[in-house]
Amino acid sequence: MDWREKLFGKVLVRCDSGTQNGQFDNVATLEALSDCVEEGEGTVCGIYFSFANISDSSDDFGVRLEEIYNRVHPRLKVVQVVLWAHVGTPEGPVEREAGFRKSLTGKPWFAVPFHDVDIKRRLTQKYSIAVGVPTLVIRGRHVRDALLDDPLGERFPWPAPPLQEVLRGVELQGEGEARRYEDLPADALRVFYFAAHWCPPCRAFAPSLCTALSAVRKRRSKYASTQLILVSSDRSEQSYNRTVQSVSGAGALSVPWCASEARATLPAALSVAGIPALVIADATGKILTANGRHHLAGDPLGLNFPWGQRAVSVLTEQALLKMARHPAVVLFIDDEDSEIEFAESVLTPSAESYYEECSIQYPGFCPYQNSSDDETMDFDYPTTKNSRMKKKTFKHVMFYIGIDGTDSADMLREHICLDDAVPLLTAIDFPKQKMVTMKYGDEITTDSVQNFVDAYLSGNADFKPLKPYSDRC
Repeated sequence: MDWREKLFGKVLVRCDSGTQNGQFDNVATLEALSDCVEEGEGTVCGIYFSFANISDSSDDFGVRLEEIYNRVHPRLKVVQVVLWAHVGTPEGPVEREAGFRKSLTGKPWFAVPFHDVDIKRRLTQKYSIAVGVPTLVIRGRHVRDALLDDPLGERFPWPAPPLQEVLRGVELQGEGEARRYEDLPADALRVFYFAAHWCPPCRAFAPSLCTALSAVRKRRSKYASTQLILVSSDRSEQSYNRTVQSVSGAGALSVPWCASEARATLPAALSVAGIPALVIADATGKILTANGRHHLAGDPLGLNFPWGQRAVSVLTEQALLKMARHPAVVLFIDDEDSEIEFAESVLTPSAESYYEECSIQYPGFCPYQNSSDDETMDFDYPTTKNSRMKKKTFKHVMFYIGIDGTDSADMLREHICLDDAVPLLTAIDFPKQKMVTMKYGDEITTDSVQNFVDAYLSGNADFKPLKPYSDRC
């Protein structure tokens, strides 16, 4: 699926086609954004998040954006996402749709349709949009401040300063000797933590961050050298020292107080709009996870660190909630680093093939569903070329690794009365109250997993009913 349709769906609204009391024309997303490029030189696509029920004076940003748009067009295409601030206010659907039309009428760009609620929700979460703060996102970066500081659009598209350049020559401070950023190990992930002592959420977040990083380094050898780097927004050196102390338990390095220019520039380099914020990058400066704080809240042990998009995830409590709505293929294994690596290697090819065949962007989101919780959508799954099994419609399937000894895996085993044998491959369908398990003793390989998945998805597996939770095993 094209990246434009993955972001916005198949249809956009043409804003300059409507009137305040009328309807807008729809246009295919690929047609509307035909000349936009995802990376490199060319027309860029900006996502403008606005709020229909804030005052015009509060949305002066929209006026400034339109002025710059008229200056730089056609190098910039804009897709507006109309949101609603102050959730819980008396306004109903009629008032909201009226606000939607009023916000868009006469604008020279496109917009996500009013009823595409799931796309709006996903984009809002993906880019960590603050309620009531209109902003522009270009290629994953918040550029609101850059736009406001450049009224003539001379620096458009406001590229981020290279991370390596910002930190070149900066000696990061820690409990041991100071280390230059460029001297960090090439295989070490960089976890940038933006915080300040005056920020109560930062003080509450720091202990859980330290605990999670310690667990990650201990559990996975490839993340043993992961480096936490503190970027302080404190207003005094005394407060800065307190913030440094809050993450000392995780062996953090910090951008020194004296490196004020680097500390001021890093939020722009890593597209950080507020604190606390957690951004994970590799040695080249590529951002792997922009919203680490959100992911850590749902995965406090860091089982899925570094939380990038992936076809296969480790089973967590959030995953159990998804399994109540979606079937899942789960491979149960021992809690050993080598076993986790093995599980990823044999499950990932089948999972990636499945998501590609069904044009699903990433686990947990289906672009053809009206809502993330919609259970009415089926897919036709074409099994592998060598399989004799016919394709059959089925629900959106997830792929998980269940680590023995974790609360989530143990709860699931107990719930479905599954013994503690490992490794053990299962397909569990709570919506249809059935499951299937690979035969005990069968070797688990990439090919055998694919055959198992094909049999499950085609309906030709040896299914067994799930026992009601109230029944005793």
